[in-house]
Amino acid sequence: MEKGEENKAGSNVMKSIHGVGELMTQVVLRGGGLLPATPAHQPEGDVVKPQVEPEREDIMVMDTKLKVIEILQFILNERLDYRISCLLCIFKREFDENNPQDASNNVTGNFDFENIEEQAEGIFGGSEENTPLDLDDHGGRTFLRVLLHLTMHDYPPLVSGALHLLFRHFSQRQEVLMAFKQVQLLVTSQDVDNYKQIKSDLDQLRSIVEKSELWVYKRQGEDGMDGDGPSESENKKKGDSPGSDKKNSESTSSYNYRVVKEVLLRLSKLCVQEGSSGKKSRKQQQRLLRNMGTHSVVLELLQIPYEKGEDVRMEEIMKLAHEFLQNFCAGNQQNQILMHKHINLFLNPGILEAITMQHIFMNNFQLCSEINERVVQHFVHCTETHGRHVQYLKFLQTIVKAENKFIKKCQDIVMAELVNSGEDVLVFYNDRASFQTLVQMMRSERDRMDENSHLMYHIHLVELLAVCTEGKNVYTEIKCNSLLPLDDIVRVVTHEDCIPEVKIAYINFLNHCYVDTEVEMKEIYTSNHMWKLFENFLVDICRVCNNTSDRKHADTILERYVTETVMSIVTCFFSSPFSDQSTSLQDAMLGKMTETRQPVFVQLLQGVFRVYHCNWLNPVQKASVEACIKVLSDVAKSRTIAIPVDLDSQVNNLFVKSNNVVQKSILSWRLSAKNTTRRDSGLTSSKDYRNIIERLQDIVSALEDRLRPLVQAELSVLVDVLHRPELLFPENTEARKKCESGGFISKLIKHTKQLLEENEERLCIKVLQTLREMMTKDRGYGEKLIAFDDEMDVAE
Repeated sequence: MEKGEENKAGSNVMKSIHGVGELMTQVVLRGGGLLPATPAHQPEGDVVKPQVEPEREDIMVMDTKLKVIEILQFILNERLDYRISCLLCIFKREFDENNPQDASNNVTGNFDFENIEEQAEGIFGGSEENTPLDLDDHGGRTFLRVLLHLTMHDYPPLVSGALHLLFRHFSQRQEVLMAFKQVQLLVTSQDVDNYKQIKSDLDQLRSIVEKSELWVYKRQGEDGMDGDGPSESENKKKGDSPGSDKKNSESTSSYNYRVVKEVLLRLSKLCVQEGSSGKKSRKQQQRLLRNMGTHSVVLELLQIPYEKGEDVRMEEIMKLAHEFLQNFCAGNQQNQILMHKHINLFLNPGILEAITMQHIFMNNFQLCSEINERVVQHFVHCTETHGRHVQYLKFLQTIVKAENKFIKKCQDIVMAELVNSGEDVLVFYNDRASFQTLVQMMRSERDRMDENSHLMYHIHLVELLAVCTEGKNVYTEIKCNSLLPLDDIVRVVTHEDCIPEVKIAYINFLNHCYVDTEVEMKEIYTSNHMWKLFENFLVDICRVCNNTSDRKHADTILERYVTETVMSIVTCFFSSPFSDQSTSLQDAMLGKMTETRQPVFVQLLQGVFRVYHCNWLNPVQKASVEACIKVLSDVAKSRTIAIPVDLDSQVNNLFVKSNNVVQKSILSWRLSAKNTTRRDSGLTSSKDYRNIIERLQDIVSALEDRLRPLVQAELSVLVDVLHRPELLFPENTEARKKCESGGFISKLIKHTKQLLEENEERLCIKVLQTLREMMTKDRGYGEKLIAFDDEMDVAE
């Protein structure tokens, strides 16, 4: 678009905004001018109709003014869009001037930030060109007078609406800055194609969802008619487009089911990228879907009523809808926060809902820290009343640990709810009969493979208890000691039929509840339980070391158990400050247990060293094994335990080699980083994706610095206006007299109390913050506020 045409288009937009704004302000100030006037004289001969009831007429007037509020809100939205468009035009002009397309080199020019900031400030007024954005011809004073006038009404919805507009009016720069930060540029052709596809899909999906009553299957009624969409004749009357031949070959219902399914599959694929290492979130596409409001349409789809258990196609659609929302939240905290506003939709016993809730909170420390206790209670109650489903426990596991940080508040809440629930949720196999049941389940291949089996539930329950005690939480440690005693752990883990999945869960629990603890668990150090487990570890170590030839049939779960779980507990046990007390190895050598414990320790060191040399270890596993060898070697030296000479020399050589490898890796990484930087700088063109985005971020940062004091100034002006609202009204008017007598401030305080009762927290907090600023500005004003408050209490 040429600059002249651009200015002309902008001028037309401003005139439209100004015209509608001026009309609405006049409507309000003239007392509801949109209502039809009543004739002064009735024609002779006509029967005089009774007058409209005053209350009903007042409600009609108030509802009309509510419509005016909605129109004004729409105008402000349009003004915001216009200002964002202006900022983007400024950015585009500056970018084009500093990055000419015919430039032979890749050096980009520097932005004139001072010029950009001046142009940006111009969109808020201060010039004749932008005067219409004030919505009147008096610098916005008339518009402000309208809002104050609406605030003094006795109709709470109208007062809330006026206050929303008032605060928005005095946060224009903050609003523009926040909106500009959220702008997403479609730089590449792929971005544009994605946008077009999403828009097309959303339009189609939104239309189908709105007409769900016409096509969703309904059980056959008494009249013999079912709800499988409109008939063919009805479709013809509606006039299908020429491109709907395929639609005519199948029923409307089947067509809509198929289209919704295809759209959901496309949207889900945009969110994540499937790979050999699993799913990887695509942040740019997730952001585009968020900005286009895709999640809102899918949430509406989820609320469509259908015949559960009968409508198989709709059940498949609901599953796909949940999968989209899960992928939408995957690794994207902004999307998770957005979805968190709608969690009430998922607080039901459904398994799909539980999985979606898990993804909303997954690895989001902020959301998990702020979780409401009733959400935890809901999932524990669902386990009690709707069956022991693994997904309920997975959600509870998700909220107690996020971003590798333990959330003590959630650990305590979950633990308390589990203990209160009793045996309906806490299922252990402690007695002799139930222990045999556990053994039979571990022997059963079906129980091992079925995600919803009793065995899987028990494993996830023990994992949940383990994660509740992780991070040295004394309260949960004490609770869990009574739930799963040390004797039971040893009996299960050392049983010949115990499977690796159960061992992982139990040993992790043992580590966090008995070994890596805040206070000493004397039983673990004074008894022989750990040494029995060490002997069992040696058996599993031999198994993984002997099965390395055929990787296709390797037991990867057992390998993970040995390299991660076993190494972790051995490292923690021997590096614990409590292990030197009670039963130290040195004391054991002097007693009757010398002949058993020292050989086990040496065999453990030999076994771990043997695992280190397995060629299937990944870097993380290798680091874990190496750390374990280091701890065992240090313990042997500090307690003068006799280690075979060849093993001792091999261990020493290992650490020498390890240090050399680390040094070489650091040097290699530095050289690689330098080469990568050079290669990237050589391949990057002057107008590539990264350059454009970085330049946009530079402008956002510059505008933040420029507008920060002006944002504070706007708030200060609001405080001044509310401090003396009567100055906006002409003398001897009713509105001015009402403000002078304290009518405005008393109305504000009274409405704030109502906002608190109606849980309108955000607006209530804004009003209270403003009142506090008013009291700070005028020390005597606080006494006036208290006086008004007392007067209202007496009146009530």
